[in-house]
Amino acid sequence: MDAERGKKLKKLEKEAVSTEQKDYILLVSAVSFFIFILPYILNAAMNGIHPIETEEFGRINQRIWVEKESGRESIQLEIYLLGALAKNCDPTFNEETLKAVAVILRSNAVCIIAEERAVKRNSFYSEEELRILWKDEYETNVQRYKEAVMETQGIVIFYGGEITEVPYHRLSCGKTRDAGILVGSFPYLHSAESAEDMYANGYYSTAEIRVEKLGEDFEVLQKDSFGYVVSVRVKGEVLDGEEFSGLHHLASSCFDYERKEDFYLFHVRGMGHGFGLSLYGADALANKGYSFAEILQYFYKGIEIRKENRSDIEA
Repeated sequence: MDAERGKKLKKLEKEAVSTEQKDYILLVSAVSFFIFILPYILNAAMNGIHPIETEEFGRINQRIWVEKESGRESIQLEIYLLGALAKNCDPTFNEETLKAVAVILRSNAVCIIAEERAVKRNSFYSEEELRILWKDEYETNVQRYKEAVMETQGIVIFYGGEITEVPYHRLSCGKTRDAGILVGSFPYLHSAESAEDMYANGYYSTAEIRVEKLGEDFEVLQKDSFGYVVSVRVKGEVLDGEEFSGLHHLASSCFDYERKEDFYLFHVRGMGHGFGLSLYGADALANKGYSFAEILQYFYKGIEIRKENRSDIEA
C-alpha cells in the first residue's frame, strides 16, 4: 500500500473512533447527573426481543423492522447490529474483524431500512439468547461487540456514490467468487485469495442423501470456475446450486459427489455462497495487522468507506 493510501486509511480509523467516543463520553456523563437508567428497557415481550444494554450506546436513533411470525416489530438499529454481529462472528475474532463486519451489517441495514424491508428474527441474537450462549463470558464478550459497533458508528460502504448492500459468507473454498454468474451489476465483487480458510474448522464436510430423494438421474449440470455448483438436475427438474444446497443442508454449493449403493455421498468445501468477505479470511487478515478498512477493501473492489451522512472521510 502506498504512503498516500495509508494516510487516508489512518484518517478514516482516527475519525471513526476518536470523534464518536469523545461525543459519547460527554453525552453519558451529562445524562448520568440527572437520571438512573433502568436495568432493562422493555421492548415488546413477544419473541423475547430486548436490548443488550441499558444505555443508548449509539447516538443514531434509526430503527429497523424485524419480521416475526406474529408480524413486524421495530427495534433500535444499534441493538440489531450488536445482536447480528454476535450471530455472525465468533468471540475469538480479532477486534478489527468485528469492526469490518459491523460496517457491513450497518451498510446492509441502512439499505434495508431505506427500502422499508425487514430483517429476519433469526438473523441476530437477543440478550436472553446471548446470556444462555455465553454464560459467564457474557459481560466480557458483549463489551467487545458493543465497542466494535460504537467505534465504527455511522460508517457504511459506498459504491458509485451510493450506500450499497454487500454479501458476505463464513468460509470460502480458498478464494472468494467474483460477480460472474450473478444477475445484475456487482462490480465491487471480485475474486480474492483466502487460503487460510482451508485450515479452518468446518472447511470440509460430507453429507449422504438417499437416491430416492434425488432420483436415479441426479447430476450436476454446471459449475463456475471456483468449483461452486451453478445448477443440478433432480428428478428431471433443474435447480439452482444455492437452492439445492440449502434444501439439503449442505454447508455450501462447492461440492463434488459420488454414487454409492443407495445414496449419494457429497464432499463439500467451505461454508456459505462464497461471495464477498469471508469471515474467517477476514480474521486471518486482521491477525496479520490489517485494519478494518483494509480488510473491507481487500474483499470489495473500488468501494468507499465513510460516514453515512458525511463526505470528508474516505479510504
